[in-house]
Amino acid sequence: MEKGRQARRAEVIDTVAELFRVMAHPSRVRILGLLHERERDVSQLTVELGLSPANVSQHLALLRSHHLVSGRRHGTHMRYSLRDPRMAEVINRVLDILAEDVAHVATLRRAIERVRLRAD
Repeated sequence: MEKGRQARRAEVIDTVAELFRVMAHPSRVRILGLLHERERDVSQLTVELGLSPANVSQHLALLRSHHLVSGRRHGTHMRYSLRDPRMAEVINRVLDILAEDVAHVATLRRAIERVRLRAD
């Protein structure tokens, strides 16, 4: 019984790691951010990201295959949107962590400057 539980736990951890791997590309994070604002098609994303349509389509395909974005047909275009708004919360939590790190660095830099010996 314990082996089965460990195997399921390992599978879940692998799935989480794979999701983070998919999200780890800067262009995909930018796509998620843009789709959080509103749905867009490939041509709109291409212009806003400054990437080729093929590149944007590849990123969207990967994001769709991991259920991070969804698409719907609108005439001859496919419109994409963020599948789950909680993904924005994930990105914002990471930004919170980065902001705390930056705040800490700024505080540390100010302290260093107060301690720094000045040349006469």
